[in-house]
Amino acid sequence: MSSPTTAPHPAPPRLRVLAAARPTLESQAALRHVSAHLTEVELTGKPDAVAGLGAAVVCDDDVLAARLSASGVPVVFVASGGPPPGDTWPPSAVRCLHRPGWMGGQRTVGVHTVGTIAPPRAARARAARGAVVQLSTPDLHPADHAAVARAGAALRAAAEAAQYDGKSLLGVVLDAPAPARSALLSAAGQDTGALPVVGVEEAATERLLAEASLLVSSPLLTAVNQAHAARVPLLLLPALNADQASRLAGITEAVGIEVLDAAAPDTSADRAVRSADPLWNRISRALEHASDDRRGAQRVARQVRQLLLAPF
Repeated sequence: MSSPTTAPHPAPPRLRVLAAARPTLESQAALRHVSAHLTEVELTGKPDAVAGLGAAVVCDDDVLAARLSASGVPVVFVASGGPPPGDTWPPSAVRCLHRPGWMGGQRTVGVHTVGTIAPPRAARARAARGAVVQLSTPDLHPADHAAVARAGAALRAAAEAAQYDGKSLLGVVLDAPAPARSALLSAAGQDTGALPVVGVEEAATERLLAEASLLVSSPLLTAVNQAHAARVPLLLLPALNADQASRLAGITEAVGIEVLDAAAPDTSADRAVRSADPLWNRISRALEHASDDRRGAQRVARQVRQLLLAPF
């Protein structure tokens, strides 16, 4: 007599976590790095599908974080480039601040300073075929002709500096709203079709840096992390808004830098590029001195898991 077969138990449903960010370079990079450490949960990028969510991780989008919290979803809010404007944090279960250890600074009550949010593994440059340019103007409006002209000058200077030694320009990561991109490229004197442009929603920068000899970037914490992970020199462009000015001041105070003068690219590009190696060396020493373990993304992911186990 054969024994009865036992029906297999259905697999338990995977926990669902909303992963969302503002459509900006730093926010998207932070979200990618945190998401890489949440492989055991089901990630969704649809903020309107609130039903069935166990938690959410939101990078910089304070409006979305407040709406989710009001709907009863426990939220881990991440400020990816420094404290929110005016230090106004949205209502959320957990608040995390991306601030590398080498930058120092005062702790904020009720906020987890997580250290460096970096890629899960270093993409060390090997081929060194050319430069990658990152320009961040996330709030640029095509009707603001003065702002478009400033951003165009910065992009033109970055492109010239990137090709200082005859190497090719591998790619341009353009952090700008779609309606403003053509105006920005026109102001820079660049043909849209001739420039290898990628958007911030694409995980292209880390791949590009694996073949880069130089990173020319707006002053972003993400740029410092990328250059350090890829072991390539870093050249920072001038700040184009108040947030970048604050970020640049923090980096300058921590390590000291040379900033490319976008108003006179022909005379400053070669000098500024020569300063990129010392900048990287100073950042490396600062990282080693601060014992920065670059595990900020893991720390944010751990906060998400804790909310899933014991939501508020």
